[in-house]
Amino acid sequence: MAVGRAPAEDARTVLVGIDGGGTATRLRLATPDGTILGTGQGGPANIATDAECGWRSVRDALDQAMAQAGLSPVGCRLVAGAGLAGAEVPEARARFMALPAIFTDIEIVTDAYTSCVGAHGGQDGAMVAAGTGTVGYAVAGGQTRRVGGWGFPQGDEGGGAWIGLEVIRLMLRAGDGRAPRTALTEAIRNRAGADGGDPMIWAVGARPADFACLVPQIVAAAGQGDAQARALLARAGAEIDGLMAALLEGDGFGGLPCCLVGGLADVLRPCLSPWSRSRLSEPRGGAIEGALVLAGRLHSGAIGRE
Repeated sequence: MAVGRAPAEDARTVLVGIDGGGTATRLRLATPDGTILGTGQGGPANIATDAECGWRSVRDALDQAMAQAGLSPVGCRLVAGAGLAGAEVPEARARFMALPAIFTDIEIVTDAYTSCVGAHGGQDGAMVAAGTGTVGYAVAGGQTRRVGGWGFPQGDEGGGAWIGLEVIRLMLRAGDGRAPRTALTEAIRNRAGADGGDPMIWAVGARPADFACLVPQIVAAAGQGDAQARALLARAGAEIDGLMAALLEGDGFGGLPCCLVGGLADVLRPCLSPWSRSRLSEPRGGAIEGALVLAGRLHSGAIGRE
């Protein structure tokens, strides 16, 4: 928690939920009793890579939401819960908090934490997020556990960037004769060369999101019966199985309900083992709902101190 700007004595309390990821920021305003007042969107908010960019993204989203709600920061006590990518790095949080204060109070945690809290409506539980990257996170009795989520290319196995890189590797082996050319490798080769460049060097300098953009083509090929595409998605499913097994083992975490969330959840759910599928429950909310839960707790704690 950090105390920011000082509000007016008669200021209205507004809860702010912030979901800041590597590509976009979502923000929601609510009253302490849960009435939604406004929403806003901004750019990337990975504070480990660029704290100033994250601050601007949050500020842009806040300005939109305040305008939509017909409110002014001057007349409000803004209490924020923020799940931000990169928040697990203490230096990143310090850099973000050193920037001009926007909120009266703010609690900054990782976006994995708010995703888990949101998925279980503020109750104890576990989740595996599968999007461009992957991470497993659990909250039980005030204790937390994290598995994976160490970034691409060194980690994030089973996520969209990892799947895209693996299909590029297939294409490269086929392109120089180390493996047979197939319908999938040719389709990816054509995609990589669509801008007129050499498909064999397409991956040089490509970002995680660029690799992840190949996933819809792989999913389509799998749906048409392509054996390579199906095998690749099965490997991704096995990586998610591994995250779940590690996350849910041991005292205090083994009996937790677990949700699969993220942009690839529906794609990879059929690829999971029977054990993993049997452990899954439907999420009750997302990261922004979890951030609002965090803001509500911060507000309640402030009341208790008054």
